[in-house]
Amino acid sequence: MAYYVLEYRYGDMDKRAQVRPRHLDYMNRLHDEGVVVLAGPMADGEGAMVLLRAEDEGEARGLVEEDPYAVEGVSVDAQLREWNVVIGA
Repeated sequence: MAYYVLEYRYGDMDKRAQVRPRHLDYMNRLHDEGVVVLAGPMADGEGAMVLLRAEDEGEARGLVEEDPYAVEGVSVDAQLREWNVVIGA
């Protein structure tokens, strides 16, 4: 298992409000499965960050692409990076 950090901005705040319930259902399901470790919006409200646990980058990208925010174009400028955890792993 590897850790991946996803960071993105919100492209359309009105659409975000519409899609948010489906996004939260998706994220909560992944959290219950142990895939999403931590997730939430940035303090400035312009985007969010998610810490994922996945077998490889392909799996992590697939999870990101299935998020209703990605499907509906709410998340933009998404950056997914593998994270080498040293402390707390």
